[in-house]
Amino acid sequence: MRKFLAAVLAAVSVSLALPAVAGADTGTSQVYVTHGLPLDSVLGPGTKVDVFVNGDRAIDDFVFGATVGPLTLPAATYDVEVRTPDGVTTLIDRSIAVPAGGNFSLVASFVDAAGTPGINVFSNDTRRTRIGTARVALHHAAAAPAVDIDAGLAPLSRKIPSLKLTLVRGASNGAAAPFTLPSFLRYTVDVRVAGTPTTVLSVDKVKLSNRQLTNVYVVGSASGGTLQPLVVTIPVA
Repeated sequence: MRKFLAAVLAAVSVSLALPAVAGADTGTSQVYVTHGLPLDSVLGPGTKVDVFVNGDRAIDDFVFGATVGPLTLPAATYDVEVRTPDGVTTLIDRSIAVPAGGNFSLVASFVDAAGTPGINVFSNDTRRTRIGTARVALHHAAAAPAVDIDAGLAPLSRKIPSLKLTLVRGASNGAAAPFTLPSFLRYTVDVRVAGTPTTVLSVDKVKLSNRQLTNVYVVGSASGGTLQPLVVTIPVA
């Protein structure tokens, strides 16, 4: 059984570095923007923010967990600011270089284990997968230490934990790990503090969309009790 599980979860492509940019050099890129900062304690319920690009408001009343995109942007360097809805307080200010011919996700999130708000930039691998498979990419964008990520088949791995396999080891904030897996199965995902049995997040019945890219962003704060997954599905070529 364990050999069967290993075969099912064998990754066609696995990397903790950003995957290769897909798409031709067209002079533009496709960009998705996700609000992954649970700021209720700072801004009050709803965690709404506004996003400004080069000084102009681009996204109004952006709510935690929401994603906007794809936006078609010319290759350039952009000044991206995340502000409180009244426009007075700037929470994040970062210059982001967008090259041509790519597909990217900008995730407003914590960018280190200490909980510094910022923007994580991930490259999306949108190459087409085989029929009956889908690509899933796990992203560490949380105020949490380095983590290991285990996966298994749902619900079997919940009944027999020894059947789970460790897909990622020692991933720190900003790391991304893509896998290509069968889309007709359901999976469990467990996030542990690296090198320990301490589980900080468990997700059941993860479903992948056939021939799509499913991005799973682990966001929030481990110490603040807001650690959680955000799932965004992106079409592939």
